Amino acid sequence: MNFRSVSDLNNLINKNIHLIPKDVDLVVGIPRSGMLVALLISLQLNLPLADVKELLNGQIFESGGTKNKEHWIKSIEEARKILVVEDSTFTGISIEKFKKSIEDFKYKDKIIYLSAYVTELTKNYTNLSLEVCIPPRMFEWNYFHNAGIINACFDIDGVLCVDPTEEENDDGDKYVNFIRNATPRVIPTRKIGYIVTSRLEKYRKDTEYWLKKNNIEYERLIMLNLPSKEERQKLNNHGVFKGNIYKKLTKSDIFIESNSKQAEEIAKISGKTVFCVETGEVFDERGIRKISNNVRFTIKEYIKKHLRPIKKLIKKKK
Repeated sequence: MNFRSVSDLNNLINKNIHLIPKDVDLVVGIPRSGMLVALLISLQLNLPLADVKELLNGQIFESGGTKNKEHWIKSIEEARKILVVEDSTFTGISIEKFKKSIEDFKYKDKIIYLSAYVTELTKNYTNLSLEVCIPPRMFEWNYFHNAGIINACFDIDGVLCVDPTEEENDDGDKYVNFIRNATPRVIPTRKIGYIVTSRLEKYRKDTEYWLKKNNIEYERLIMLNLPSKEERQKLNNHGVFKGNIYKKLTKSDIFIESNSKQAEEIAKISGKTVFCVETGEVFDERGIRKISNNVRFTIKEYIKKHLRPIKKLIKKKK
């Protein structure tokens, strides 16, 4: 799984900000996710921002008083170039839909397009792209609502709900009360494949009650089968337990974990991608903070396309 965090996105924009033409006077985001990329770019370059509706109505967002706006255009008519931004171009549908919506727009010839993440098949849909991100892929800013979570593993505490306090975590009545009434963090709008938690098996009914109460759909709930909190602390194998479960789930390609240390351990044991909610880090199959999956993909493809055929040819000659 190619998982990209908000930090990854911000770093990608910082690294490639020089690619944006100097005569761009306005940044426009295609709602909703494109607005995130457009906002980051507009802040970096200190340029005015708009969404699609405002663009078509000839309006621009207001900004705070701390920004130097002397060079800002006063109207869309003054813009030399308008940069229209999308976070990801996977099918090209949103870009095509936007182009259709501006067929009668007076200044459409001033528009150039940028997508942060594209595929090999869609990189020509825009004038500029920042990274070829190979599917399957998922982004931090919308993964709770991505169809791919049907194959994902989710921790509960710190991911689906807040963590218990020390007082609440008493392995008794206070903990039961916490489980049944925990404050949700984000409610997924799609069905989760696997919930994998270090909560003890004896709290299954209370956990199922909370999940149902908060309309969280899932395929399987996998819990730690130990008799007590004391036994769990003695073994201290939260990451090991989750990593081994994740490894066995062959269809699962992303684990969403709340704790950084456990996330690293889960990745090492499973040999698969883990995202840590606590730190925003993405760990690869070696438990290393991921820089880019594309480098690894490119190397694999190069070996497959070039080196392997050469080896076969050498063997035939022998």
